[in-house]
Amino acid sequence: MKLIDAKILVVDDEPALREIFAQWLKVLGCGDVRTASDGEAALAAIAARPIDLLVTDVRMPVMDGVALVRRLGTLGDTVPSIVFVSGFGDVDNREMYDLGVEAFLAKPLHRENLVDCLKRAVDDREALWLTAADPAPRQRLSSDVQSLGHNASEGFLCLGRGGFSTRTPTPLAVGKVGFEIHFAAPRGAGSKPTTWSGEGIVRWYSKADQSAGIEFTYLDPACREAVLGCIAASNPHSFIPSCRAQSTA
Repeated sequence: MKLIDAKILVVDDEPALREIFAQWLKVLGCGDVRTASDGEAALAAIAARPIDLLVTDVRMPVMDGVALVRRLGTLGDTVPSIVFVSGFGDVDNREMYDLGVEAFLAKPLHRENLVDCLKRAVDDREALWLTAADPAPRQRLSSDVQSLGHNASEGFLCLGRGGFSTRTPTPLAVGKVGFEIHFAAPRGAGSKPTTWSGEGIVRWYSKADQSAGIEFTYLDPACREAVLGCIAASNPHSFIPSCRAQSTA
């Protein structure tokens, strides 16, 4: 999907800001841009007509952005691409990525940053993750997993529509990372282990359960088709799954 074809909802309790953001999008040619003043009004707007992309402030009266995202996760099978725009950092990024938030943008915000972020959010996954970083990330992750699953602590890789989480034997810092994920070989004569490799950005690291959430930025050609196929087949709600023991994402 191209950004100009997306159904977009901008949510902010500051009238001037929501109108500015909406105008930026309309200037680009986006023909279906609506606005709402808080989370409750946003839910009503989405119930009246579904959207593809949600741009929302975090702190708002009546219902804030965090509560809005939590409610969206309970309403149905389809979760729109979600971008948080806020001057505050007091949210649990791990939970929000799990619920479908794709990016966090800080106020004050430049138009180019918002537009680039929104284009990536609605772009076809086939058009993403094609270019390796130069120079390559210094930080590396090598992880052995059983298979795809829902609990990283039990040795599974948890796959979302924009990244993954897994146990990591060594601590990781938030930032760029190269990764190699080694899947256990399936049973059967002649079967071979599978490896997914590429680059990403560590979005969260938990010392408590020795796991990390990583957003894809590049996929090696040898595994690219397999990764994209798994994402398409599972159609996950999460952008990066939390994979805490109690998570059902």
